[in-house]
Amino acid sequence: MVTPPPNVTGYLHIGHALTASIQDSLVRWRRMRGENVSWVPGMDHAGISTQTVVEKQLMRESKQTRHDLGRDAFVEKIWDWKNVHGDKIVQQLKRLGASMDWDQSFFTLDDTRTQAVKSAFIQLFQDGLVYRDTRLVNWCCALETVISDIEVEYEDIEGMTRLSVPGRLRKVEFGVLHDFAYKIDGDETQELIVSTTRIETMLGDEAVAIHPEDPRYTHLHGKHVVHPISGKKLPIICDAELVDMDFGTGVVKVTPAHDPNDYACGRRHGLPIVNILEKDGTFNANCGSKTYENMNRFDAREKIVEELEALGVYRGKNEKHAMRLARCSRSGDIIEPMVMPQWFIKCDSMAQRALEDANLKNLEFYPDSAAKDWNRWLENIQDWCISRQLWWGHRIPAYRPVFEDGSSIQAALGMETSDGPWFVAESEEEASQQISQFISEKNMDHLKYKVVQDEDVLDTWFSSGLLPLSALGWTGKVLPSGSKIPERYPTTMIETGTDIMFFWVVKMVMLCTHLSGQVPFKDIMFHAMVRDAQGRKMSKSVGNVIDPLNVIEGISLKELKANLLTGNLSPKEVKRSQSQMDKDFPNGIQANGADALRFALVSSTQQSRQINLDLSNVASAQHFANKLWNLSKFYRFPLYDHKHDSSVSSDSVIAQGLMEFQGRPQQQSLTLVERFVMSRLADTVSKVNASMEQLQPSAATETLRKFIIQDLCDVYVEFIKPTFFSANDEAVQLKPRLYNVLQTCIDASLRMMHPFMPFVTEELWQKMLPETAPQTASIMTSAFPSSNEFASWRDEAAEQNMDVALAIVNAARSLRQSHQVPMSKELPFTIWTNDASLLAGNGAFKQSRAYLTHFTRASGNEITFIDGSSATDGNQGMSAIEPFSAVHVISPQIKLITPLAAIQKAISSAEASASKSGSTASADRSKQEQELQRLDRKLNTIRVDLEKLAARVSKPGYSERAPESVQASDAKRKEALLAQEAHCQAMMKTLRAALG
Repeated sequence: MVTPPPNVTGYLHIGHALTASIQDSLVRWRRMRGENVSWVPGMDHAGISTQTVVEKQLMRESKQTRHDLGRDAFVEKIWDWKNVHGDKIVQQLKRLGASMDWDQSFFTLDDTRTQAVKSAFIQLFQDGLVYRDTRLVNWCCALETVISDIEVEYEDIEGMTRLSVPGRLRKVEFGVLHDFAYKIDGDETQELIVSTTRIETMLGDEAVAIHPEDPRYTHLHGKHVVHPISGKKLPIICDAELVDMDFGTGVVKVTPAHDPNDYACGRRHGLPIVNILEKDGTFNANCGSKTYENMNRFDAREKIVEELEALGVYRGKNEKHAMRLARCSRSGDIIEPMVMPQWFIKCDSMAQRALEDANLKNLEFYPDSAAKDWNRWLENIQDWCISRQLWWGHRIPAYRPVFEDGSSIQAALGMETSDGPWFVAESEEEASQQISQFISEKNMDHLKYKVVQDEDVLDTWFSSGLLPLSALGWTGKVLPSGSKIPERYPTTMIETGTDIMFFWVVKMVMLCTHLSGQVPFKDIMFHAMVRDAQGRKMSKSVGNVIDPLNVIEGISLKELKANLLTGNLSPKEVKRSQSQMDKDFPNGIQANGADALRFALVSSTQQSRQINLDLSNVASAQHFANKLWNLSKFYRFPLYDHKHDSSVSSDSVIAQGLMEFQGRPQQQSLTLVERFVMSRLADTVSKVNASMEQLQPSAATETLRKFIIQDLCDVYVEFIKPTFFSANDEAVQLKPRLYNVLQTCIDASLRMMHPFMPFVTEELWQKMLPETAPQTASIMTSAFPSSNEFASWRDEAAEQNMDVALAIVNAARSLRQSHQVPMSKELPFTIWTNDASLLAGNGAFKQSRAYLTHFTRASGNEITFIDGSSATDGNQGMSAIEPFSAVHVISPQIKLITPLAAIQKAISSAEASASKSGSTASADRSKQEQELQRLDRKLNTIRVDLEKLAARVSKPGYSERAPESVQASDAKRKEALLAQEAHCQAMMKTLRAALG
């Protein structure tokens, strides 16, 4: 598996920690199962992000731009910056416990990856998939580079809104629709009114369009309008695709070089496509007016309105115009569509192959709902613009001859020489040979030229898209193995966030499948975006970004605020972020450790749409780790006459002394609680392995948490304590076996927990090893508990019997709580049942009798059982019960009964031994009255639910239309509600009697 390489732009954030935690859990699980696992780490050079960060640092420290330094010096400065920050990222990942193959680590600009990128580009060019074309592209003036369609973010605004734009002190006005008139050439009494939200682009208008069937303008077909500022004559064209005659005036201005729809229209009508903007967003000489040359596009917006007003052709504005604004996801700048030559990849054939592989299940998605997004996007894919106007990145291996006499070469080739011809090659020497041959073939040897490499670099996602191949050593050349394809390709799976499905995963599938002939991985696992506890997107400017190390090691509020000063935030953003921190982290962040953070992050992925990280969940995970620690301490605690000899080893999980009891009928000689916990362990092992197989680690964490806390700690440990702390002969004989069960449960639990909590589990497992264990023993390489190993321990009867016993114990405690009887006072208990199987020799009552008397604090360690199934008194044996008794209805088959007189006696005894002030009695009576009121409210709710259920079941056609499963569920629900109703009524009756 290849990890999504973090950008070398700073420190890891909580999203990286989530990715690493999920992937490490899967990697450790597979490694413990004996699989040959390789998890390849790396870092991405992150072209735009890294260059931007270093440019800001350069300006802040020395007031210089990259142009002041020059390309080579600036790139060298970025390498220095990378070497500092890259090491910090590695240390963060190690601190998190990511068990990666560090010796296989890559950087997307290292020699191997650089060669891979060159080879891939050349191969795609030779295959006809990479091509050069002059098109309308998304231009970011702040970064001065092209960005791809999926790097554009859209913001909907309703009416006039002022927004911040990078590089401008004042906010810019958007959401305003301006109207102005074009006068008809030769007849100034006639005019065409057009509307636009980007009035500055009128300087680049090349035509005015009308609908060919619009009767209002039929007389203007073939005529021209006059540009009010430049004076240029613009044709009136008819275009049914661009113009909606029923919208507005039915007239549209056409700016082919700065609008996608206008560009298409311009191509249809052969209009000039003239770029009027420089790369920094200022107007060039093509704008047709010296007034606006070198002026910023947004400054020109205001000036143009003023000039049009002065010329008498401005017709007003609409400040309630809703519009969609395109922003650069990298810089936040407003996208400026511009026409320029760029490199593209044809995606249609590769996308079709990716769709087919998904349909044939060569690609499997987790969750499977991601397949819909996959199909929807690939079915509408556009060609991918892969060139970027940056200095940091993979220089495009394309070269062209630059001739001294441009006009001669234009005449000879019949083409514009400013952009080509282009030759793709491994090196300048190889390109020179190609160019020389081309020149000779064209009989142009007499012309002087020099060979120049393209200044642009490739989109970062191009190099990242090759990683399943390049991270394994692919360079496009023959490898030492004799093959071009690495031995371990394809990889097993990829796991990443849903936000980069189209940025990265699609690119990997398309590129690697084309270059290798097979998909780069089969399983594609996605997790949702991590947000803060309030569901807000994490943002440095907002101040809610969480550094994983701060959660692991803890940090004060003062330090959190101080860290903001070391970044690239503006003073205003720092102030806003610090204010947010006061609300979110008033006491700073407590130290929780890496295990707690990992466990909380993996557990949170069960939230499918988005992951809201609440630090209280991390604290809860830390408490769970403490539970493991205390459980281990209990296991190691020397108890009286027994010294347990550990049989823990890397291979076996079940303790040696327990092997002889494995399988029936041997298992039946174990106590109920032993059979119960081993059965629950077997079920847990099965579910955890199944969850990991299905790439649902969050389900595995929930299963483990439930087993360890409820089944192991709350039941087994509590039930065996009386035996452990007893010195009688029977207890002494039982202890070794109970210890073997405990060892097995803890050993298996630690191994299953290890993928999620590697540090605490390693520490506790080492403490369990016998003195003879080898020094190299590690839980990380021990055997993961297997379903086959524990399958024979499944015992549903034992689980059902223990569930009955636990229900009785809980009922006894509830009865005591309702009547305010402390556990220190014994009570006589009678259990009535009409289920004879519970009273049989292998039934729940017989097997749990000792547990029941102990945990209910029954008088004289005895509980009376009444068999209502064989009673002949007509009242199912209930007539033998004292008439004034407290009855706790556990189920329709089981009731727990205690005489009210015994309850009152116990209360009086407790009062006598407590405070002499007499306040206890009034407090007890008050609590009993509160309990009576609570039961009354609960009874009303139960009856409402019964009425609703009865109404639904009694509807005509219910028995014919409702599925059998629904009818069975309704019947079960009714039975449960009736039992709850009976219980409430019985408890209320006894409480009223107790209160007199």
